[in-house]
Order: sequence, then structure tokens, then C-alpha cells
Amino acid sequence: MVFHYLKVAIRSLLKYRTQNIISILGIAVGFVCFAFSMIWIRYELSYDTFHRDSDRMYVVYKKSDHGFTNISDVTHYPVARDIKNNFPEVEDAAAFMNGPAVVGRSLQNEDFSMRITVDSAFINMFDIKLLSGSWSFLNNQEEVAVTEEFAERLYGTKNVLGKDLFFWKSPKKISAVVSGWGKHSNFRYDIMLGVDEKFRDDYRYSGFYVCLRLKDGVNASVFAQKLKNKGFEVPGGGGYTIRNFLLEKLSSSRYTVFYKYDDISLSYIKMFSVVGITVILVSLVNFFSILITRMNIRRREIALRISCGSGTKELILMFVTELVVMMLFSGLIGMSLMELLKSEFVRLADIEDNFYLSSLWYFFVILIMSVVVAVFLIRYSSRKTVSEEIIGNITKKSRLSFQNGSIVIQFMISVTVLFCLTVLFKQLYYLKSTDEVGFERDGKACLYCQPKDIQIIHFLRKLPYVHEIKEMYSLLPQIASTSSTIGEWDGKSEGQKPVTLQVIREGRDFLDFYGIKLLRGTYLTGKEDIKSVLINEAAVRMFGWSEPIGKKIYKYTVVGVIKDFHISPPTQPVKPYMITLDRRNDHGSDYVISFDEEHLSDLRNSMKDYIEKNGINFCYIKTANEAYEEYLVSEKMLMKLLSFVSMICVVISLFGVYSHVSLSCERRRKEIAIRKINGATAGNIMKMFFKDYLLMLAVSCIIAFLAGTVVMKKWLEQYVEQTSMDAWIYFGLFILMAAFILLCVARSIWKAANENPAEVIKSE
Repeated sequence: MVFHYLKVAIRSLLKYRTQNIISILGIAVGFVCFAFSMIWIRYELSYDTFHRDSDRMYVVYKKSDHGFTNISDVTHYPVARDIKNNFPEVEDAAAFMNGPAVVGRSLQNEDFSMRITVDSAFINMFDIKLLSGSWSFLNNQEEVAVTEEFAERLYGTKNVLGKDLFFWKSPKKISAVVSGWGKHSNFRYDIMLGVDEKFRDDYRYSGFYVCLRLKDGVNASVFAQKLKNKGFEVPGGGGYTIRNFLLEKLSSSRYTVFYKYDDISLSYIKMFSVVGITVILVSLVNFFSILITRMNIRRREIALRISCGSGTKELILMFVTELVVMMLFSGLIGMSLMELLKSEFVRLADIEDNFYLSSLWYFFVILIMSVVVAVFLIRYSSRKTVSEEIIGNITKKSRLSFQNGSIVIQFMISVTVLFCLTVLFKQLYYLKSTDEVGFERDGKACLYCQPKDIQIIHFLRKLPYVHEIKEMYSLLPQIASTSSTIGEWDGKSEGQKPVTLQVIREGRDFLDFYGIKLLRGTYLTGKEDIKSVLINEAAVRMFGWSEPIGKKIYKYTVVGVIKDFHISPPTQPVKPYMITLDRRNDHGSDYVISFDEEHLSDLRNSMKDYIEKNGINFCYIKTANEAYEEYLVSEKMLMKLLSFVSMICVVISLFGVYSHVSLSCERRRKEIAIRKINGATAGNIMKMFFKDYLLMLAVSCIIAFLAGTVVMKKWLEQYVEQTSMDAWIYFGLFILMAAFILLCVARSIWKAANENPAEVIKSE
């Protein structure tokens, strides 16, 4: 019996091969999208979960007005020790540094690697294993430890004890090989160093991450409030108390404390998983719709089968077998696609995972859910078919039939995806091309050399497409930033909290270089004018001033207001800025370049030749446009993925329409023939069919546009600068879909409308 059902299923799939191939490919593509995105989400949400008792491990951080994320994730080294000493709820605490470093076997063979600076508390808390050598590097700044993977990659062997390693051009000896934990951590590392003695009891130095492990049974929320409000007194600090520390679970800190704006947004990965499910849904709706249509065509056969003893169970098994065969083909193609795309996916997601078992599980869940829906539909449709055949109500039509409803669903999903994609394209183009950023991005770049090399500056100045090179603050890319907390200003109300201003210690040359407009007031006149400042529009709004000129900010007098400039990610509001010539606490300057943007490749090639010729190690430029593009990495990734998936959705929907038209023409051949005998032309028949599908498209578009507008309006709210959802988007998509439908239905209906009526009636 099973072989009989398989034979019938394969014959049916081959008979309607075009329609089924589209469904199979659609399900395969949707499955790949869904499986990849779910694997990616699970991987992203499981960072650092491999540590012992990771559910009790927390990161210490503070809220901050500095930077774009409003989070300060680093603090002082003694904080970890003093938290543990002052709070009995803490089982372990460790402070450590983590970040990139210039490392190499020699000065000519250097590259960026990840380093971590630790102490014995870190070693114990995170269970770092000593594979060879000794722990002497923890107390000796001339020694380092490396992981096995790094040793293999750099030296080609794990036996590296005693070898030289250059760390930021300083030679060190490898005294240990330690265990690593790969990429699946917020604190990945290749080399390990000990904490310098000068940091151990000094609260002047910052830059250390602090992690805690709470004792078993401790209420984390209660402890977090205690740490925030009570804090602890700094030893030898004259009664100074540190408060306002916050806690975040280590396993969930990747997209909170340690989120970077050049990372792909987790919300977009989740959105892509929804899109993958949507493609599967469209494909299954298309398959089920065609299946029910074929059941209606075969109603007499089904009624005879039941009359001859076949039960509903046998009918369900026969049609479900067809679904299962189709799904298995889809799964096979999907797994093959995953194998082909595996390397690209691993590169994009930076993932370390064997995901085939997870993919099979996801496919099994989709298969089971599809079978459950199929059983319900087949059971309902078969009973209805037999009832109508017995009663003789064969010609009854229902405007809300399953077939028409399925087409409406397919149209609705396709139009919604196309609408969202169009708005996404429009917003991304607007962000890239808008002039509302408040400064000139084109032809501006920052030159980074470590150490600074004045010779390359002289070389670059001689290039014909380089206009000027200045040593000043780099606006974008922002290499370093300075801010100042202000507690006094004119008009401050009682009880109002201090505010933070971002500080740029430059004069008029800076404003002219970046084309920042002075809206009112005067420029800073010279070095002697250190008690005057310029502020931007955001600062004016923050202070609530209607007339800012002459107002006091601490000891400074406002002499001018400049236009807001957008150097933050597009989802972040413009920060309040203050420009001053007071260079106290200045963090230094960068080399900024003004050049012809169209000669960027020439500039890079010239630099590359000079660097290779003169043996310069770390020297590169990043343009303002490139830095801004990094903010849009999530949007660009989503746009690429949605473009492909949107095409799949539309193709499936249109082939669904084509299949339905073909089957409808086959089912209504006698009706078409009778209409022709009564005088209807081929054009009249085409108009009749097209009007029905145009009505279904109109209903779909109304629902899709309403849903799409709500979703995209909410999505656009996260951006400071927003594009508009113009009327042409709605009309354009409707006309585009109508044109596609006309192309799909024209051939089948024209063929049916031009058949000989006599032959049709005779064959019926």
C-alpha cells in the first residue's frame, strides 16, 4: 500500500511538475533562510554560556553620556577586588583588559590579534588551564602566554615556549601555552598577559572590564539594587564612595553592554527568520491551494473511491504522501543549498558551529506542522467534495473559496514584502545621500599611523588630488572623543541634574575644513579666546535657551551657535557639542585629509606603494563615507537578503496564479465553450478572468499596505532622519503586480478561449 501511495504521489508531482517545482524550490529557499537565521540567533544568544555556572556570572557597567551607546563598560582594576571584599553575595570577581593588539613573530611580520590582560583571580574564575610552561607571565611584564590555536597559526607548532613574540613592537618571551575559548565569547583572546603592578591599587587608571559570579541562591535583582545604591567606599579614598554600578548577565550582554554599531542587528536577524517562514508559508499555501483545486477537479473519482470502500483515512494517506514526498525533495535541496552557502554564512555570521543536526530538527518541525495542516484541509475538502457530488451541487460557486483565499494570501504576503523592501531601499538611499548631516562627508578622511610618521604626510601633500592635510580632531571617523560634565549654566533650575557636553578643542579651521555652518554669533577669534565657546543646536535645545548668545556655561561664554552635525549612527540623536580653544585635558589630534573622492583608489594605491617601499607597518586611511557606511551594515545586509527573498515570494505567487488559471481553465472548459457559442469573444473571456484576479489583488493590497505602513512606520521611528512613504510606492506596486498578473493569465486564458467549442463539449 505504501508503494502504491508513493507511486501515485510521484505521478501527481510529475503531472503538475511546473507548479510543484516552484513550491519545492520555495520551501527549500525558505527553509535555508529560516534555518540559517535560527542557528545564527541561537549562536548570538549563547555567547559565554560555556563558562562554569554562567547563569550566575554578571558584567559590571555604568550608564554614561559619553559615546554612542550611553554605556561605560570599563572601570578601574581595584573595583573587582573591592566589590568582592564589601559584598558577601559575591563568590568570585575578576578585572581584566581585552582588545586588539599588534603582534608578530618579528617587526616585519606583525598583524592584529586579540589580547587579554589578567590576574590569578581571572584564571580561577574562568578555569583557564595551563597546557605547558608556567604562570610566571602573570607577574612578569616581559613574558606572555599564547593559546594553542594562535601558536599553530603563527608558528606552525604548539611547541613555542621560549620563542620571541613582538607585542606592540616590544619583544617578549612566550612562557606558557594556555587554553583558549575560541570566538564564541565577548572576550576572545589569542595571547594573555599579566596585569601591570601599577594598576593594582590605583583608581586613576581605567580600561578594565569587571565580571562577577554570585553565590548560589543569591537574588541577582536585590544584589544589583544594593550595588547600585549602597556602593562601596574606596580604600584610602578619604571616605569617597563609588555607586551607580549596574549588572548585566554575561550570557545576555552581547547586545547590551558590548553591542557595536558595526555588528549586524539581532532584530534584523530575527526579521529574516520571519521572512524565511513567510516564504515557506507562501509555498505551502500555493501547494495546498493547487492540491484542493485538483481534488475539486477529481471530485467524481474521489466520490467513486469512497463509494467503493475507500475511507477518509486512505484518502488522507494518499494526499499526505504527496506532501511528504514534496517536502523531502525540498529538504534535500535545502540541505544541499546550506552546504553550498555554508562558507559564506560562516564568514558573515562569524560562527563556530556544526549546524546540520539543528537544521534537520527545524525541518522535522516544519514537516510535522505541514502534515497536520494538510490532514485538516484534506479531510474537510474530501467530505465537502463527496457531499456536493452526491447532492449534485457541483456548479455552486463560493466567492470565499479556499482557492481564492489562498491567492489573496499569496498576493498579500508578496505585496507586504515588496512594500517593506521598497521603504527599506528608500530609507537606506536617503541616509547615504542626504545633505542633512550638517557637514561635508565627501573627500574627507582620517590618516592613522602607528607610530606617527611625518614623512608620509610630506609624501601625501605632493599628490595632485590631495588638497590639504591638517593635524586636528577627526569628526568622522571618530578616533577619540572628549566630554565634560557641566553642573552650572545660566537658567539652571533648582534640582536640575548636571549635563554632559561632547567637547571639540578646535577653532575656525576645523569648522571650515568640515563645512560646518555658523548659524548665529561669531567664530572663536584666537588662542587667547579660551573662555568663549560655540555650541550646536542640540546643546541649545538641551539648555532650553531661546537666545543662547552671551549665556554662561560654567566659566565659558557662548559666542556662537553652529548647525547640528550627524556623526553618530542614524538611530542615535545628535549629541550636544561644545567647541572651545581651551586645550587643557586635550587628548591629542589626528591627521585629517581633504581630497577628491573620485581619486580614493589612486590615493590608496599611492599609499600602498609608499608603505611597501619604506617598510611602514600600520598606516591606513578611512574616509568619512566609509565610517558612516559602517553604521548601515545591518540595513545593507537586510536589504540584500530581502531582495532575494522578495523575488522568491513574487515568483511563487505569480506561478500560483498561473497554476490556478490553468486549472481553472481546465475545470471551466465547458463554461468557456458555452460562452463562446453564445457570442462571447476571447477578449470578453480574458476580461472576465482578469477582473476576478484584479479584485483579489485589490483586496490583498489594501490589507498589505495597511500592515506594511504600520510596520515600516514603527521601523522608521528608530532613525533620526527618516524618509517618507510617498503615494507613488502604493500605486507603483499595485500597477506592477497587476501587470505581472496580466502576463500570467493571458497565455492560459487566450489558449482556452480560442479552443473549438464543439470539440470541447464533445470531449466533456
